[in-house]
Amino acid sequence: MRLMLDTNVLVFHLHDPDALSADVKSQLLDYTNVLFTSTVCVQELIHLCCIGKLARDGRKVLNELSEAGINIEQVTERHLAAYAALPLYDDHRDPADRLIIAQAMANRVPLVSSDRKFSRYARHGLSFVFNER
Repeated sequence: MRLMLDTNVLVFHLHDPDALSADVKSQLLDYTNVLFTSTVCVQELIHLCCIGKLARDGRKVLNELSEAGINIEQVTERHLAAYAALPLYDDHRDPADRLIIAQAMANRVPLVSSDRKFSRYARHGLSFVFNER
């Protein structure tokens, strides 16, 4: 199965595996699953390193993802069309989150995240795997 990882799950998977639920950890370590993330998540991860929220060198993020076997999915016009069609909730206006959600929906790939707000997009076609911390 293909799984798309949100930024918070990337951080946990790479740097704090104990923050992953047993179910999510099992899915991420299952060699039959193919792991993806968005260029949006990679940008966020590098930014977190650059501003000091992660004690990592932002220049090494791409190597870390490659070594962990996580593929990077580029944002395409199809993803942007899904983003434009996504409903806008008053309490969930983060453009990066919404683009990641739209990308997972357009690719028909389950999105793994610790963000509870993502679950509301299931009624619009998002397959969501919640990481209960």
